[in-house]
Amino acid sequence: MKLGARIIKTGIAVTITMYICKYFNLEPAFFGAVSAVINMQPSIFLSIETAKDQIMVHILGVITGLAFGYILGNSPLVMGIITILLISLHIRFKFQSTVTMGIIAALFVLSSNADQFLTHALTRSAVIFVGLSVAMIINVLLWPPRYQQQFKEKLLESNQQAVLYFCQAIHDYVELENTKPPLRREQKEKVHKLNKESRKLLEFLKREGDSQTTGRAGQTDWFLAVEKFIDYNQSLIGKADRIYELLPGRFDRRHQSGSPPISGEFRTILDLLSSGCVTIGRVNSKLRDIIIDGLPAEPEEISEEYWERLTQAIDEWHPKLTGSYYLHALLDVAVTANEIKWASRQAKNLLYESMVEKQMIVDNEKSPG
Repeated sequence: MKLGARIIKTGIAVTITMYICKYFNLEPAFFGAVSAVINMQPSIFLSIETAKDQIMVHILGVITGLAFGYILGNSPLVMGIITILLISLHIRFKFQSTVTMGIIAALFVLSSNADQFLTHALTRSAVIFVGLSVAMIINVLLWPPRYQQQFKEKLLESNQQAVLYFCQAIHDYVELENTKPPLRREQKEKVHKLNKESRKLLEFLKREGDSQTTGRAGQTDWFLAVEKFIDYNQSLIGKADRIYELLPGRFDRRHQSGSPPISGEFRTILDLLSSGCVTIGRVNSKLRDIIIDGLPAEPEEISEEYWERLTQAIDEWHPKLTGSYYLHALLDVAVTANEIKWASRQAKNLLYESMVEKQMIVDNEKSPG
């Protein structure tokens, strides 16, 4: 088991909370420890938001407990009614923090004698505030969460794996002959997970407003660029998924037709499809340089030469088409070629936009005032 900074900080917060409660005779200290655990969030922003919710839920629970206790008493029926009411209010106001802490606060107040309702409410509140205050201070002072480097590393891996997955799909399509095609389920799950984690870390980074990400003037532009990059990765993964959906049908058709040998004309088409990944890999490498590392990069022109060669190869193969078997093959080629075309052109467009935005950031930083 790996002990991360958040786990260690949670243990420190619980320890300090328990000592403070013991020193000031605040009971039950256990609730303070629970409050500290809940408020030790993966980002300072989330800690603040969770603390706000905890305070509101707690105050709501205490006020409800006091009101019902003084008016209706502290019978089991009253406790049940308060529980239903607090859950309804929690849903109504859409608190992110758990309603359990509010219910416990109300029931804790009602569990005492009527003349001790207020005393218990104040003590319970003090314990809660100690726990969440300690957690906030510990989270800020000790190894405060900084997601810049984590995000860049995750985004780098996500794009590399997305490109690898896409090119693997092209390779599996091109090499398909007489062997049942692999579906790469583990690789598929991995790339989808990586992109989801990248998006989550970006949200943390945006919430934290980490000024180390880039210059303040260009921070918003950088966030927009990486959002487009993440969207591109997600689309690239989706394109690869679509190519893999073609493979079982293509294999079945070949198998039912007696697995005919691949003609020289069709092999030329397959080789051209395979070579398309060279461009995609090169452009994505430049994208990673400029977006993730802030390095300069040369633009890539959108050229029609590759597609003209592919069209010519299809024209040479097309006259030999007969029957639905070859028609399906043509449709598969069209779909695969279209996915390659999108991946290449979208990467080049994104590269150009990133270069323009980078230059604008530089110009803004140089401009006086």
